[in-house]
Amino acid sequence: MTRTTPNAKRSLSTKLLFLTVVFVFVAELVVLVPSIANQRFEWFTMRVEEAYLVSLALEGPRDEVLDDEVVRQLFSTANILGVTIDTEDMRMLILAPEINPHGAPDVHRVDLEDNHMLSRIAQAWGTMFSRGDHLIQASGAPKFSPDQQVDIIVSQKALRDDLYAYALNILVLSLVISTVTAGLMYWALNRIIVRPVKRLTANIAAFDADPENVGGILMPTERNDEIGVAEKSLAAMERSVLDLLNERRRLAALGAGISKISHDLRNILASAQLMSDRLARSDDPSVRKLSPRLISALDRAINLSRDTLTFGRMDARFLDKAPVDLRALVDEVFDDTAAMGVVATNAIPEGLTIIADRTQLYRSLFNLVRNAVDALTDVTAGGESKGDKKIGEITITATTQNKDVAIHIRDTGPGIPEHAMPELFEPFKGSQKPGGSGLGIAISAEIVRAHGGALTLHKSDASGAEFLINLPKALSE
Repeated sequence: MTRTTPNAKRSLSTKLLFLTVVFVFVAELVVLVPSIANQRFEWFTMRVEEAYLVSLALEGPRDEVLDDEVVRQLFSTANILGVTIDTEDMRMLILAPEINPHGAPDVHRVDLEDNHMLSRIAQAWGTMFSRGDHLIQASGAPKFSPDQQVDIIVSQKALRDDLYAYALNILVLSLVISTVTAGLMYWALNRIIVRPVKRLTANIAAFDADPENVGGILMPTERNDEIGVAEKSLAAMERSVLDLLNERRRLAALGAGISKISHDLRNILASAQLMSDRLARSDDPSVRKLSPRLISALDRAINLSRDTLTFGRMDARFLDKAPVDLRALVDEVFDDTAAMGVVATNAIPEGLTIIADRTQLYRSLFNLVRNAVDALTDVTAGGESKGDKKIGEITITATTQNKDVAIHIRDTGPGIPEHAMPELFEPFKGSQKPGGSGLGIAISAEIVRAHGGALTLHKSDASGAEFLINLPKALSE
């Protein structure tokens, strides 16, 4: 499999760096929103305090009073155009604003006693996006004289320019902080997470390209965090896959040899069966007495060879799926497994059509029904039944839900022994009758699994056994 190297723009490291810068910058912008409001409030508060201090200087002795020109320069430096101070008994004009002869400009009033944060934010950003130059009258109490009120008149443009400068500083600082933070986080996360993940992905790609190379198994580090757990789990999984592949290769070679042997053995047994039929017609009583045993032994050997070949050839890739009349298929199975005294009931709804490989599904149902018949009948060594009275019943029903199909195979036999249940579906282990291969149920389960379904033992007690075949998405439209 071709290994692909991720594009630098799409790599995990690049995405991590980009997202870190973006997130830190967004966080700084979120902080900027109330910061602008706070800067506007501080700007007004500072000028109220300055206006109050200048007014105190003006109240001193006459020979120490500041010159009017000096006062105007002080207020001009603070961008204050007018000042009025209200006391309990009087209102004093400290600085009168210069009025434009072309008309009085609009005056916006600001109450510094308004402590609602949302209102401050709205007013601050309104100033940020304002146009022109209006006058703003701000009213507030000085810090050291809360019983007085200072009204100042300032230029909206001066305030806006100050807020622009503050916002620019915050943005530049945000870029610096986000870049430095992103660099540090990138370095830390790249070292702690990204590089180990790249090592894991590189190992997975290398193991996928050559899964039978024992040198491709990951060597876990000493980490005890999630990355360390992932490394140990991946190494264990790769060792398990390697062991399974080696076992599969050995079994494939063994299976190929057994298939050839079984094929040749079946031909030999077929010839021997023809000879046994002739021996059964012999006039010698002792030969005729031994013939049924010989025929039974040959039948078991032929069945074993056939089941082995069927199990070895089962492959989901070669299923020939087509619409199948399930009721007709069950009738055919019952016809081919009929036995004296066994009542076969086909309860499949009329017209129920499913999508399946008819031949393989027939084999699966045939094996299950044949096992049920063997469990119900008491066959003598000569292969003859005890009589034609009813000895049991086998019923096959089917239900549908959405497009899923469930097939129930029930019998009234003695049930499955409890000790046999753990290995019931294991090949060569699930047989409960002498001379059985143990492949019948294993083949049925393998066929159902190849169809994407599952074969399970739904119930087993003294009243009988019930197997359930679930076939998802098998209902024909």
